[in-house]
Amino acid sequence: MSTPPSKFEFLNRERERRRLELVKLFAPRRPMAQLPDQYRVTAANPEPSLIHFAIPIHDVVLYQYAEKHNLNKYYPCDPDVISPTTLLFATDRLSEEVQYELELSFPFDITADCDVVLSLYSNYTMEEKMLIDEDQEDVIQLVQEELGLDKSVRPKWYFDADDPWDPEEEDRIFQYAR
Repeated sequence: MSTPPSKFEFLNRERERRRLELVKLFAPRRPMAQLPDQYRVTAANPEPSLIHFAIPIHDVVLYQYAEKHNLNKYYPCDPDVISPTTLLFATDRLSEEVQYELELSFPFDITADCDVVLSLYSNYTMEEKMLIDEDQEDVIQLVQEELGLDKSVRPKWYFDADDPWDPEEEDRIFQYAR
């Protein structure tokens, strides 16, 4: 007779099972290489979900960048703890360095491959902020160099963390559209 799994092993397996269920359920919110037409802002579709064309990073990369440039901000009540506002100061400094206004955004976390994204533009701002391909590549390369990112780290389309998406609602909408 085999030994039953420990409570710890059981909980870990259960957590992983639930995580995989959520990833499957929220698969339509994965980062995308191209912006699908259904998320373009048009007269017929004036309020699609907010999606950022952005460079994925982990927040620790921005904290390290901030430290390198003496941008760390600390909580007044606990001077040993770095404030998350440091991320905003680091993003502002990086924007100055690459001479392009980047926006710190938070991706839809269940399906994201990062903690934060540096948004070049969104589906709402692409008409005003989108650069020609050559200039966009220059900005991406400068960000990669400044943050020490691998050349394989490329922008993708990320759903915003505050997107009020309900997979069941979307299924009903697309059912009627068919």
